[in-house]
Amino acid sequence: MTQQIHLYERLSRKYRDGWRYLDDEQYVGTAKVLAYRRVSDEGIDGNTYATRVVAPSALRGVDLSNAIADTLSGSSCRHEHDCCGCPSTYADVRRVSRREYAVSLHTTYNV
Repeated sequence: MTQQIHLYERLSRKYRDGWRYLDDEQYVGTAKVLAYRRVSDEGIDGNTYATRVVAPSALRGVDLSNAIADTLSGSSCRHEHDCCGCPSTYADVRRVSRREYAVSLHTTYNV
């Protein structure tokens, strides 16, 4: 299964992820995300998934690594205390060709 995502690159990082919409960001374009596969299952410590992201032909000369990481990383947690159980995702992105990126998504829980 593939899906289209809209890529945004954060230009400022004044706010935590729960309020990241208040930061400045720049729209970069769309990309195709291929099917995810689970690489590891660490229970309450989280999971790791792997996928590939394919950029459109028009963006083949642009390194989208930061925009992909900014778009796929984050959390919606707005709690004022620890141990809330909210998930946070960190995307590790590596460019493997002019249009293709290998992505590892690491999810952890605030426990």
